Amino acid sequence: MPETPHVLILGGGFVAQKVARRLRRPIERGELMVTVVDRDNFFTFHGLIGEMVTGRILPSNLLNPARRIFSPAHVHVGEIESIDIEAKRVVTSRRLDGARFELDYDQAVVCIGSGENLEAYPGLSEHAFRLKSFDDCFRLKNHVIEMFELADIESDPSERRRLLTFFIAGGGFSGSELAGELAQFVDRLTSREYNRIRRDECRVVLVHPGPTLLPELYGSKNAERSAKSYPRLVEFGMNHARKLGIELMLETRVTGATLNEVYLSNDEHVPTRTIVSAVGSKAWALLDDIDLPKDERGRLVTDEFLRVDGRSDLWAGGDCASVRHPHGGTCPPVALFAQKHGDHIGRNIRRALDGRSLRPFRSTVLGQGISIGRRTAVGVLKGIPLKGRFAWIMWRLVLWTIAVPSWDRRLRLLADWAIWPIVGRDIVQMGPTGMAAYDVRHHVYQAGESIADSARPVRLVHVIVEGEVEIVRGQEGGEAELLETIGAGDHFGRKWLERRGANVARAKSLVRTVALQEDQANQLQDVLLSTERIVARTGLFPTIDSESVGRGKSS
Repeated sequence: MPETPHVLILGGGFVAQKVARRLRRPIERGELMVTVVDRDNFFTFHGLIGEMVTGRILPSNLLNPARRIFSPAHVHVGEIESIDIEAKRVVTSRRLDGARFELDYDQAVVCIGSGENLEAYPGLSEHAFRLKSFDDCFRLKNHVIEMFELADIESDPSERRRLLTFFIAGGGFSGSELAGELAQFVDRLTSREYNRIRRDECRVVLVHPGPTLLPELYGSKNAERSAKSYPRLVEFGMNHARKLGIELMLETRVTGATLNEVYLSNDEHVPTRTIVSAVGSKAWALLDDIDLPKDERGRLVTDEFLRVDGRSDLWAGGDCASVRHPHGGTCPPVALFAQKHGDHIGRNIRRALDGRSLRPFRSTVLGQGISIGRRTAVGVLKGIPLKGRFAWIMWRLVLWTIAVPSWDRRLRLLADWAIWPIVGRDIVQMGPTGMAAYDVRHHVYQAGESIADSARPVRLVHVIVEGEVEIVRGQEGGEAELLETIGAGDHFGRKWLERRGANVARAKSLVRTVALQEDQANQLQDVLLSTERIVARTGLFPTIDSESVGRGKSS
């Protein structure tokens, strides 16, 4: 008796949901085995991230349990480490200890999505919140509330302004939606919850490299209707953003981000403690190691049936795939197209297993749209432009019926939408607020920027990874005196500066550091010194250089 064919679905997004749904009956009849591999045991619906960050809906209501969505398929929670297309084998690892597992397949669907473009500018990975992962979005929600709490007790006007400036890089759908929600959230917080903070002290800044916001409505080659653009919708969206108090900086790029400021291509810099990056995505490095045809963006090139070009056992869809659009160009990386890809792949896998001929991909979607704050949206439905309150209602209806995969989450969303106008937004700062033991933070500083200042002491110990740092002593009413310049491998902390009579440590060039809390650094040094003494007594290893360890008494 032949073995049951095994279909491996790599990724747990919209494509995977539709493939699993199409293969449900063969699984139940025992004709097919299907395994969905994903790093999480939940699916995050990103279309409502803005509402979660600003407290309209509870964070858990964005998360759909994978084992309910993909049932009766098996769910394998693990990180995908490698794909061997010749051996038809995928290697995964678990978070607990890195233990590895091997999964063999007969057919595989690659739908791993895309990752953040962390090379877009220096400091992005260290200091910006990204919108790709739920963890980052959840941290952003807590961070926004924390900034208001800190500003409420801050007396320094410049630092208060910095705390209340919310900077968003990228004016596409994701960035524009979040900016609109944040602007409305700021209005509500300053009028109801934080009466010691004025609205004019708060800034929501949206920077975009293009001449207007919402490039998805420009009519580019990757849009569904490649020859059509909607300039009136774009103009309406920008005017609405300005009415909400959003500061638009167009034809401007971010050149660098630090803990304290954002540096722009027009030579301006924006002091802020909140940087959100929505500047685009890139293909996962995992695909680089596979000898398969890819486009200029690193996406897997598919044939008309959504098989990876040249392979009969590999399929691809969603953000990681370059799928030809029926009207020209390629399909844009949006949820509705990912669902269409998944549905078509599921149908064709069944046809292939039954020995029937495959069908080419010819599907399009109803349209696209985005909420831009205060119950207002812009969008296109079957080529018809929509804007305002009616567009917002239609947008929510589409999200609720098509994009939210499980009925329990749909009901919870309805409850949230009905309750928050009565009881208010959720402004609880949830989760741990402190740094865990030996929690190393990565920082980037631009030339001339203060890293440590006696006027505002920060109890961190920095180890310089790259660049040079000037140690300066300021004279009352006189010029600052340069005491010394330190570089890669050196470290400094609050007490270290005090012992040298220094006031400021400032970046001489672009500086990258790793930092620990002062008490954690001292504890870590004690551990290292104890280890050195044990090793010296046993004689098992060469003696550790005690002088280099001793210099770590940072502080």
